[in-house]
Amino acid sequence: MPAPFALELCGFREGRPNTSDKNDSLSQELGHAFFELLGVPKDKSAPKTVDKAWSAAMVADLVKQMAPTAPHLGVRAERRLEEFEQYAYLNALKTLAEDASPEVMTALIRLERATQSTGPELPQLVNKLKETLAAADGRRRALVDLLGDESPLRLDVAVDRSVPPAPADASGNPKHLVAGFSLKWSLRTDRLQDPRTQGAKMAAMRRGRMPHFAAVTMEPRPYMLGRLGRGTGDLDCVYHLALSPLIEAVQAVFTDNKDRVRQRDMFMRMVEQRRLRDYDDLVAYVATL
Repeated sequence: MPAPFALELCGFREGRPNTSDKNDSLSQELGHAFFELLGVPKDKSAPKTVDKAWSAAMVADLVKQMAPTAPHLGVRAERRLEEFEQYAYLNALKTLAEDASPEVMTALIRLERATQSTGPELPQLVNKLKETLAAADGRRRALVDLLGDESPLRLDVAVDRSVPPAPADASGNPKHLVAGFSLKWSLRTDRLQDPRTQGAKMAAMRRGRMPHFAAVTMEPRPYMLGRLGRGTGDLDCVYHLALSPLIEAVQAVFTDNKDRVRQRDMFMRMVEQRRLRDYDDLVAYVATL
């Protein structure tokens, strides 16, 4: 069953479905068949931007659907990994990178002025202390530069729960991330890498249990869905906002030649292997976390 908010995000731009690539005629053919089955009016204009509206609608829907069965879960948009228990240590590098040397040097200068009239030995000790602190700061900076400050992309939608025994706002403990989602309305070659990179970094950088991580998309083309979801290991799966209408559209459009039949068969294998899942599967699985 399509996501409750999917239809409101669909529309046409210059006669093309807003899921379709303007440079790909097959993408447009499939997009028209897909939108017809989905029930998108042909005179409906596409929203100017989808991303923000989509993440807000998905968060609202998950909050509503989780309330009766999983009220312990929180759902939020645009979250940094460092906010969550398994990745909170990443904030340590930012703390280490903070430069306290100006404040320390100011205090030393004041100390030096205060001790100048007491004899030559104290100023010499202050100068020695300055040199020691400068050397220590140099070593700290070198370590920070070696570690770098690269961090994963933000999670478009994050699902979390409180860390026992107290919630974050009471104890200061970060939430535990149970699921994260990368939202890609449509797929292009340059957009395919983001979810994979995010998933690989989340797996490598976690301290504790790996959250469920998946891409969510409205892309109709089997080829692009295959490139995202076939066996990379960086994603648990790919969720589609309207899988049932898409299956019908693919079976209707991909029949003319061997290449289309091959793509159709690959697409159906992804569905059968649960590499490609429906939005309802996302809701049902999250409720178990």
